[in-house]
Amino acid sequence: MGYSYLEFFRKVYRETERKFTFHAGDEKAFFAWREEFRGALKSCLGLDVLERYADGLAAEEKNAVLKECVQEDGYRRCDYLMQTLPEVHMPFYVLIPDGVDAGHSVPAMITVPAHGANRNTVCGVARTPEEKNKLKDAPLECYGQEYARRGYLVFCPELPGFGERLEALPGRKGSLDCSCSDLSEIAEALGFSLAALEVWDLTRLLDFACAMPGVAKKEGVLRIGCTGFSGGGLQTMWLAALDDRIRTAVISGYVHGYYDTILKCHRCACNFVPNLWRLCDISDICAMIAPRPLYAENGISDSQNGWDGIDGPVRQIGKIREAYAIFGAQENLEHHTPEGIHCWYGSCYDFVKAHL
Repeated sequence: MGYSYLEFFRKVYRETERKFTFHAGDEKAFFAWREEFRGALKSCLGLDVLERYADGLAAEEKNAVLKECVQEDGYRRCDYLMQTLPEVHMPFYVLIPDGVDAGHSVPAMITVPAHGANRNTVCGVARTPEEKNKLKDAPLECYGQEYARRGYLVFCPELPGFGERLEALPGRKGSLDCSCSDLSEIAEALGFSLAALEVWDLTRLLDFACAMPGVAKKEGVLRIGCTGFSGGGLQTMWLAALDDRIRTAVISGYVHGYYDTILKCHRCACNFVPNLWRLCDISDICAMIAPRPLYAENGISDSQNGWDGIDGPVRQIGKIREAYAIFGAQENLEHHTPEGIHCWYGSCYDFVKAHL
């Protein structure tokens, strides 16, 4: 006799036919599938609800405000604030390599923080004891700062429920704490999702990046990528899948399967959207990125790979490769599987340089 719901959940998942499982056989079928799938996902997430509320903002309210600029070694760190929804403001950093303002254009990268991080730590800034310890314990995770040092124009957001946007709730006081579960519960009761809030803000940041002088173009297209580790990889996946303006994506520590890992293992509420699993798996969402360059990495000993270990992410990548094969663009998809745990490995920079 069992008392757990887990076996029942597995049964429901196995017997549910996912409407948008990727199976297109040519480019025409791919684009038709992607268009329908994107529409279904936007509705499932509740982005249409947010759009209705954002329509009430005046044009001047949507403008980003520059608060401060600080010169660092090789780049300036500019602190901006942007209203994204009524009563909602998103702080973000722009890291501008020296010389960009003199007419020199460079590729741009949106760098999305993970759980247990914020825009400060990703950009190498330590304002609190927790942030100082983070920089000491995980220096490679300052990938925003690293991209700036490599000459990229960097846009780094403070995510909903993190850093300065931590909700004022009991027990949530540290600068690296999060209130995403609380936001998720309330958002779902109101007809949208935390994922919608995250994607909405990132899309507004992408709008800002596209309008900023200094972003280089290639064949008339802005060279803008997106990078994220763990929860940041999740949000990178969503943004790149839903918005073609992201030309290169780096998803670290996140490409796995809903059945293989999230159904079994506890995950943050960021991963859950009502009815999402009736539509797709993670590989289907990532397949929408094709044929744009996609770099994924999963540590072989990462516990978040799921009950089949690294074989789970490898299976997902195999499914994603089917989409890239349609375009003859297999070289645009790379999967790095280093020995190690759940962490940012920083092995993507050569790939990004070659493709962005």
